[in-house]
Amino acid sequence: MTKLTRTLALSLFALAAGTAGAMPRPMNAGRVIMSDTADRDVAIDASTRWVNVTNGQTVRFDVGGQRFTFVFDAWPSTDSVPLSAIAPKGVAVPDVRVYIAPNPLYQD
Repeated sequence: MTKLTRTLALSLFALAAGTAGAMPRPMNAGRVIMSDTADRDVAIDASTRWVNVTNGQTVRFDVGGQRFTFVFDAWPSTDSVPLSAIAPKGVAVPDVRVYIAPNPLYQD
């Protein structure tokens, strides 16, 4: 193994280890992204009980001034998830359920 290959492998391992416990979420659930680009913005407050999204949609959530953007992709068998399961660590979210509709573009 060359020095460059070893360095690259160790860097990837460190990156994976550092993010492994950062956000509890279902397998193939999507991902938090660092971007100002979103299909829509959703403000979450104390009266919010649910949010409807579509598989494949990118949504920017604003929870009491704390913002994060989530890409809903690869949801073949999940139709809902608690917002707390996809929020980044440190974002305090109320009890809100996210309902994920199938994307008609992905239908046969």
